[in-house]
Amino acid sequence: MTKPLSQFTLKEEQFRTLIEHNIDGMVIIRHDRTIQFVNPAACRFLGRQADQLLGASFGFPVIAGQTTEIDLHGQNGLVTPVEMRMVTVEWEGQTNYLACLRDLTERRKSEEERKRLENQMQYAQKLESLGVLAGGIAHDFNNLLMAIVARAGLGLRSVGPESPAHPHLKHIEKSGLRGGELANQMLTYAGRGKPTIHSVNVSQLIKEMAHLLRVSISKRAVLSYDLAQTPPPIQADPSQLRQLVMIMLTNSSEAIGEQSGAITLSTGSITTNLEHLKDWYVAGDVPVGLGVYIDVRDTGPGMDADIIPKIFDPFFTTKFTGRGLGLAALLGIVRAHDGAVVVMSQKGEGTHVRLLFPTSVDEKLNIAPFQPLATSWNPTGTVLVVDDEEDVRVASQLILEEIGFTVIVACDGREGLALYTQHAATITLVLLDLTMPHMNGEELFNAIRQQNMDVPIMLSSGYTEEDASKRFASEGVAGFIQKPYLIDTFIEKIRQVLETEN
Repeated sequence: MTKPLSQFTLKEEQFRTLIEHNIDGMVIIRHDRTIQFVNPAACRFLGRQADQLLGASFGFPVIAGQTTEIDLHGQNGLVTPVEMRMVTVEWEGQTNYLACLRDLTERRKSEEERKRLENQMQYAQKLESLGVLAGGIAHDFNNLLMAIVARAGLGLRSVGPESPAHPHLKHIEKSGLRGGELANQMLTYAGRGKPTIHSVNVSQLIKEMAHLLRVSISKRAVLSYDLAQTPPPIQADPSQLRQLVMIMLTNSSEAIGEQSGAITLSTGSITTNLEHLKDWYVAGDVPVGLGVYIDVRDTGPGMDADIIPKIFDPFFTTKFTGRGLGLAALLGIVRAHDGAVVVMSQKGEGTHVRLLFPTSVDEKLNIAPFQPLATSWNPTGTVLVVDDEEDVRVASQLILEEIGFTVIVACDGREGLALYTQHAATITLVLLDLTMPHMNGEELFNAIRQQNMDVPIMLSSGYTEEDASKRFASEGVAGFIQKPYLIDTFIEKIRQVLETEN
């Protein structure tokens, strides 16, 4: 046992005061592992009073010169991580061991915060890399689709509606435009685009996807529908809504796996509030008042409550690694539409995912219907088309020549500048791609402007207009059209540009 404080000399008393006020725990241990001395800090770490500890066995390895990290469990249930340094000391005429205990709680918090920031940075870098890749693929894909849509459109203009080829060409054109929507979805994930908002009937959108949905899920899953006939319209990007439905169906199918199961896809309208959703996990903004929902229910294995919040983490999966953005992308799209995702699941009881969207009657968001070309417009003049994709150049040339323009084509910015300099007096319009070898679109734009400040220059790109505006800092652009585009849309855009300039 230790002697009373009064028996110490002044020097010993001062030393004892330092020990007792030390924030590190001090424990002196005999060779038989019994505790001979503890300071107040050690009592706090060990969760016991000094009289309970003195003479008790020390429950950790006693090895001189070793530093270890241990977790101390107090009687209050709290766990304190500590660093324990073990050294030998002379105590009451014998060689004993001194265990110095240092609280690692703050250090652990700092390390966890550092790791969290590192993970965030790594994730941001991963997304940036994915964005660059997705953006490049989408751009090239849109160029390819441009040739397909334009050739299909030219074919439609050369055959009448009664031709057997007409429905096939129309289907090719429609599929090409759908491919463009998919490419734009990739641009949105890459942070290089924004939703194209339309008034959407969610039931009709799902009906149009029925065949694609059936072939996209496991053959062991029975897919059924419960679609409202006339749900209120929502303002949304149709291509992104299709992506949401595909993500939910794919996840349900994978949850069912190799077992037989059922998936139910439902739509409808509902007036809800947070009280109605108290048993659901809610992410996003629940619409106030009347909302429209898209539901997916499956008979898969379900999830424990603590797993549900994690499903929206990027790259999280309960199946296997490397799954990608998945439900993280879904949540991002829903939030971009001012909606919410609510999830209910229990182990062994399947999973129910509901997307909630606000209804809207804001006509300003509706896309105006296409207006037929004025019959009095008779295009004349010369158009310089500058694009490094041969298929796009040829398609643009065929369209423009068909409606009456003379067309000059260039395969890159350098050739485009030479041709413009040669034919400047007759050129009515310049149609300019953004990304080209030797001289990009912005450099060519500036070079042309040095020669002529008035000639209309119209941009055409596989990137979105938003991304083009970031890349193309120059002012004075007459118009923009994103590939792929319908022939009538292209012609109407050119008419608008030329009429505005004149």
